[in-house]
Amino acid sequence: MGGSQSTRKITVDNENAIQVSQEAINRIQEQLSAKQAEQPQSPPIQYAPPPNYESQKRQHDNAAEEAYWARRIENLKRAHEKINSGMQIEYQKTLKEANDLFNLVQANKVANKLPPCQEEKAKVLECYTSNPQKSLACSVIVNQFNDCVCKSRIAAVSASS
Repeated sequence: MGGSQSTRKITVDNENAIQVSQEAINRIQEQLSAKQAEQPQSPPIQYAPPPNYESQKRQHDNAAEEAYWARRIENLKRAHEKINSGMQIEYQKTLKEANDLFNLVQANKVANKLPPCQEEKAKVLECYTSNPQKSLACSVIVNQFNDCVCKSRIAAVSASS
């Protein structure tokens, strides 16, 4: 199958061929030459661009491209400024929140640094100074001071946990 090539020949006899006489050929050639004689032979016109045309076109193209890139850079600058201002506002807001939290913690630390039960302590000292010889008379006030100290210790331990 396909190992050998076939060599077949086909011959076609065209009995219906059109024959043109030499007279018809001469007539057609005369008509063509008459038409060419009627049309004046002029060399093809070539328009040459002015000498500066190419450089002007190049300058125009360069100017258009320069304007495009200038607009593009301006748009990018505006977008960058908008993003930068948003980030700056967000930064200031976060900084203020952090400072507020820090100040709140500092205020709590200062409040916690004051010894607890100052009023009870003052009452105990007043009682002892007013009753120097009768210290047992201040036992109720001392017990109140002791209860206050225990409560503040429990509160401090539970707050740190």
